[in-house]
Amino acid sequence: MDKITLYRFFAGEASENEKSRIKAWLEEDEAHHQQLLDERAYFDAMLLADDKALEQRRPASYLLRRIGVQAARWAAVLVLAFAVSYWLLEQRQAVVPEGAVNVVNVPLGQRTELMLADGTKVYLNAGSTLSYPSAFGQDGRQVELDGEAYFEVTRDEGKPFVVHTQMCDVEVLGTKFNVEAYSEQNAFSAALMEGRVKVGNNYRTSDVVYLAPNERVKLKGGELDVERIDDYDVYRWREGLICFTDENFVNLMKRIEKYYGVKLVVENRELSKHSFSGKFRISDGVDNLLRVLRRDVRFNYERSADQDTIYIR
Repeated sequence: MDKITLYRFFAGEASENEKSRIKAWLEEDEAHHQQLLDERAYFDAMLLADDKALEQRRPASYLLRRIGVQAARWAAVLVLAFAVSYWLLEQRQAVVPEGAVNVVNVPLGQRTELMLADGTKVYLNAGSTLSYPSAFGQDGRQVELDGEAYFEVTRDEGKPFVVHTQMCDVEVLGTKFNVEAYSEQNAFSAALMEGRVKVGNNYRTSDVVYLAPNERVKLKGGELDVERIDDYDVYRWREGLICFTDENFVNLMKRIEKYYGVKLVVENRELSKHSFSGKFRISDGVDNLLRVLRRDVRFNYERSADQDTIYIR
């Protein structure tokens, strides 16, 4: 099978005739399955290459023009769901070997969304990693998360959907919920918007809670603690918004670091006494956010020579 046809297929642009040809080609030889996976991996590698590399590879530049991607650095993570069309998802048992695992890493300063093999939609926040199988087996639907994600799970009574994190596991049938579990922060929280979820403490197997809509669970002192959700704005990160209410300045700066991929060093200790509330569009930039905050409390800030660190004085 020629590569251009496969790339058009991965990009969701293949015609019905091309889809039929690919299906027949896959059925011809088991080795064609592996070739498909190899080409798909190359497809993703092209999207993550820098501009110079893209210019040196005619198939990649052709593909990028076709799917409208002009800046293919880390922004290309937006298509890191292995860009397989709906047809492939319908034919997944015949196309993708069961057990193949995909890993999506979202760099700081970026967000992405993807569709899993069962139709479940996942939004991944900055600095997050999701591991998931190309095709779910008969033993259920299981993924691993390090970071923050919002799930819209396709209902399947026979196959519970389980999100494994370092500290807790979340099990559902079909629902909408948010999970925040960055391993480096050693913290866990899950918030339920629709449906019902089961949350288990990995450190204490007897510690299990069931959440109803508008409830949130946090791991406090090694135990699961359930509370009502009073403010949903904090979960609007998937809309490109940073929302906070009465949040301590130092804690707020830690949150902002992941959205912009910069390190914020608070040298002015007086700022730890102040809390802030507000909503900002992530796309407006960190400088705009700091300038607005500075209207309420006086402080100065300066970037390092490499632009990777902002010192707040």
